[in-house]
Amino acid sequence: MNEKSKKHEFEAAPAAEAANTDTQQPGSALDAAVPAVDMREDQTPPKKAPKKKKHLVRNIILIVILAAVLALIVWGCMKFFGGSGDSGEVMNAYVDIGSITSTVSGDALSRAKDSASMTLTTSGTVQEIFVSEGDHVEAGQQLYKIQSDTAEDAVTQAKKSVDSTSKELKKLQENAANLTVRAPFSGKIQLPEDTKEIKVGDDMASGTTIATLVDDSKMKLTQYYSYAYAKDIKAGQSVTVSIPSSMTTVKGTVSGVHMVERISAEGSKLFEVDLVMNNPGTLAAGVEASATITVGSGTVYPYEAGKLEYNQSQTIVTKVGGPVEKVNLRNYDKVSAGEVLLVMGGDDNDTAIFDMESQLKTAQKNLEEAQKALDLLNGVSPISGTVMSVSMEVGQEVATGTTVMVVSDTTVIQLDANVDERNISYIKEGMSVDVTQNENQFMGTVTSVSLTSKAENGVATFPVVISVDNSDGTVLAGSYAQYSLVASQSNDCMVLPIQAVKSVETAEGSKYVVFVHTDTRPENAIDVEVLPDGVPETGYWAVPVTTGINDAQNVEIKDGVEVGMEVFQQVMVTNGF
Repeated sequence: MNEKSKKHEFEAAPAAEAANTDTQQPGSALDAAVPAVDMREDQTPPKKAPKKKKHLVRNIILIVILAAVLALIVWGCMKFFGGSGDSGEVMNAYVDIGSITSTVSGDALSRAKDSASMTLTTSGTVQEIFVSEGDHVEAGQQLYKIQSDTAEDAVTQAKKSVDSTSKELKKLQENAANLTVRAPFSGKIQLPEDTKEIKVGDDMASGTTIATLVDDSKMKLTQYYSYAYAKDIKAGQSVTVSIPSSMTTVKGTVSGVHMVERISAEGSKLFEVDLVMNNPGTLAAGVEASATITVGSGTVYPYEAGKLEYNQSQTIVTKVGGPVEKVNLRNYDKVSAGEVLLVMGGDDNDTAIFDMESQLKTAQKNLEEAQKALDLLNGVSPISGTVMSVSMEVGQEVATGTTVMVVSDTTVIQLDANVDERNISYIKEGMSVDVTQNENQFMGTVTSVSLTSKAENGVATFPVVISVDNSDGTVLAGSYAQYSLVASQSNDCMVLPIQAVKSVETAEGSKYVVFVHTDTRPENAIDVEVLPDGVPETGYWAVPVTTGINDAQNVEIKDGVEVGMEVFQQVMVTNGF
């Protein structure tokens, strides 16, 4: 082997050793495979590469590779998500004339317009069931019968309570009315003799006689005549009444004939005649008088004189007691019917009336509830409709709170929709609605729009009722349906893509603007502190606009721009991959 080949052989050994640094140890088989080399004194053996230095180089290479991959990923994401790099393309739109239709749609649970659930408020035993699920019933038709002694007893007791409370209240009300004493008829007051004058503040007792009221506008007289003239004297005949004490006569009239049989001391049979006469103002009760009657055979005289009576007389007695608050009693004073004579206070009575009225309301409510409970046991349908469910069997004991039957009028199905505050102003009663259920199409009508909103998740919605004719029974109650209606429509209006309208903050607050592309600043342009994403910094001017309705793509522009103007819409980013 020449010296050159020996050198090559020598150099190969360290290379092999370097390649197996991590696995090989000194004195291994790899060392035995390398032949020993004789060295001369002038030869210097090659130096082995340090192991630590090689590890460092390899780690640096790995770090560089990872950094490059990470940078590539970040750059790709920026490209993919529309970063505003040089590869983004500005898209503009032009103000155009078009039509926009705004629709409101959603899902709603269908229900029968009218539904009645028979939920028991008392327990009982089912005796009979007259209908089955699916049967059509009429209002007032008996559906079932449940026996409950408890319910019947409750009605009986409630009726007794109402009756007794009503009587007590009536008595208290009468007492309240009797606190004010009024003249029962027109007449003249006569105060009792030797009686203390009644004054305000006096404590008046019940049953006190305060006056006698007499009607002396007419006077009455009773006379007896012989039966020999029974056929000659009749009601309505004129009579002449003689007043011996004043030696005067007044005309009177027969007011009644009574065929009684009075026997005089002389044995004559007499009948009774009632007479009435106008009082010229000089007649009084107790004055003696007699009346003669002219008949065909001559003048008929009474058996004896009688005494004049007032046409009407009544003693005024208090029916309740109390402190006197007002007095209108003057002897011989004329009063009219209904005129107040005496007023007494009755605060305690007023309180009692108030309490009794409350008790009566409670008793009536209890009776109403008891009767409802009993009616439910008799199972009378409150509406016409279809029996939707029957939840009992004959002989079953049903507990309070059990819904034993449900009747629904499914000829009209209703959907309870919720419309947000942006569109509710466009919804009116009578509007047509497209309804879809199980791929079947129906036509509905808005029948109710609530004015009261309900807020949920920061959004205010208004309940809207949609009614669908279901005479043929194809619309299912209790199932979801989709509705859609045209909330509003604008024809021949200015339109722009929705993306072209931006909301920006100004000194006056938030405003909707479009960025007009023009070389010169428009007169109605405003300054914007922060440009929305993608809007170029030059060549575009913020112009306030008033928006109208919108659909999924376009929005109505009412003012601020003109047809044909070019405005910023969005930035389209070119994908770098």
